[in-house]
Formats: sequence, structure tokens, C-alpha cells
Amino acid sequence: MTPSARIWKRITRRLHAVLRFACLALVVSQGSCTDGKPLIGVYCGNDPNAVLQFESWFGRPVNGLLGYTGAANWSDYDGSVGWAVGLWKQIDRRVFWSVPLIPTGATLEAAAAGDYNDHYLKAARTLATYRPQDPEIHIRTGWEFNGDWFPWSAHGKPQAFVGAFRQFVTAFRSVSNRFVFEWNVNVGDVGMNPETAYPGDAYVDIIGMDFYWNTEWDPADPIQAWNSMLNRSYGLQWHQNFAAAHGKRTAYSEWGVRSNNAGPYIERAKAWFTTHKVVFHTYWNSNSAFPGKLSDNQYPNAGAAYRAAFAAP
Repeated sequence: MTPSARIWKRITRRLHAVLRFACLALVVSQGSCTDGKPLIGVYCGNDPNAVLQFESWFGRPVNGLLGYTGAANWSDYDGSVGWAVGLWKQIDRRVFWSVPLIPTGATLEAAAAGDYNDHYLKAARTLATYRPQDPEIHIRTGWEFNGDWFPWSAHGKPQAFVGAFRQFVTAFRSVSNRFVFEWNVNVGDVGMNPETAYPGDAYVDIIGMDFYWNTEWDPADPIQAWNSMLNRSYGLQWHQNFAAAHGKRTAYSEWGVRSNNAGPYIERAKAWFTTHKVVFHTYWNSNSAFPGKLSDNQYPNAGAAYRAAFAAP
């Protein structure tokens, strides 16, 4: 081998090494598993032991958990962040954080004017200390804004919501560039076109959706229920189409079933998650607010279907 050939070979090896490192860094920065599968999360309430119990039932550790901070008032808003960080440090899991846009008694208009930025900065500084090994800190704020059940509902005031969301994101980004932000809608037409409250691509990293199969008003048949979830106005298909149009990753921060006959529905959810640009999905393993808990055997067939679909590493 000539000297020039040896030099070229060394350069090629180094180039390949750099490319491999760059690919790995890209995978890590996207917050996904190295095999490209969506991360699997769970909500078990504010209870680390319940997460461990779920993992024992599930057969392996989850990739993350859904964690909330408080919104009763500003005192709760400020104080709950440090409490939540301390709580989840007990089991050292990645947290997909849900941080309220405003607490009860506050207004979107004041948030849009920047009046609450000090509260946002306090929250960001505390959350930035959690698990420094994670390349991304997932933050969901203003979730399900297209409904009318949270203080940050955008009904009748989409531009105030947009302004508030932008102030929140700007404040958090001033603390750390590891924060990534989820703009999250509730599935279906719940009183407004959510697109009118989109903050803009510069302020959104992930477009999320929450969806629950509730047999009180959704079809009882699992396949009909899935098709309804998929094709309704502002349903799952709209969600993925909207995200693709904006070049954004997606997430399903809350999803759950309320039927022991959910096997075909869960199988379709698995296929949907794995064939789209989904960063993570979080199952609502709780009976608080929605009776979807699987790990207590209230829906044994659905629980078996969930484990069959998702438990493989």
C-alpha cells in the first residue's frame, strides 16, 4: 500500500467514525430509542412506588413517566416544581413534564403580556437540574387547550393563548437549550379549531395529542372505536397531517382504554405509533379522572393485549 493510500485509508476511517458519532448524536438529540421505536411512558399518579409496581407487572422498565406540577394558585405553581423533582428523583426515571401555562385565577392575557415570566423562570431553573444526562427535557404546557376544562382554555381567545405560550417558551429557553416544547390538543372537535391557537413553528418542537377510548360515548366495538378516533374531526389522522405539514415530531402524552375488549384497539394504536414520527406515548395507568388502569387486572384481556403489544424491548 502506498503512503498516499495509507493516508487516505486513515482519513476514511476517521470520516466513518465522525459520521457514526453524528448519527448517534442525532438519535440521542431526538429523544428516541436507538432502535427508532417510540419511547414508552406511563402515568401512575404522583407515586414512584406505583411506577415500580407497573414495571413489575409490565415486565420491564418504562422509558419515561408523565409528571405534573401544580396549578391551584401561584404558590402551588412555584412550590410544586421542586417537590415534583424531589419525588421523581427517588426512582431516577426520565419525566415527560406537564407544567401548567397558568394556574387557577390567572389569565391568558396577563401571561401574554409577560406578567408571569418570573414564575416561568423559577420553574425552568428547577427543572433544568433534573437528570442532567438527558439531552432533552420534555415540557408540555397548555395541554388540551381546545377544550374548556382548564384555566388556559383558548376558547374565544386563541391569540391570548398563543401569546402566553410564546412567553412561556421564551422564558424556559433563556434558562436551558435542553428544553423541548409540546403543543398538545385533545382529540376531536371540542368547541374550536385548534389550528387557530398554534403558536408557530419557532415555539413548538413536538405536536401532541391526548386521546381516550371512553365507552360511555365512543363506540363499544374496538375497531369501530379506533376508526372513529382516527377519522373524526381533529382526530388522529388530522394530528399527524398537521404535524407533517409543519415538519414536527409527535407524541401521545395521554392515552387510555376503558374496556376489557380493547385488544384490537391496542394493536392498532401500536401500529399507529410505530409507523409515524412519534417520540413517545404515555399510557394512563390510573383510575383518577379516567378509569383506565391496567396493572390492577380490572381489564385483564386489555392488560394482556397491552403487554403483548409493548413489553418487548
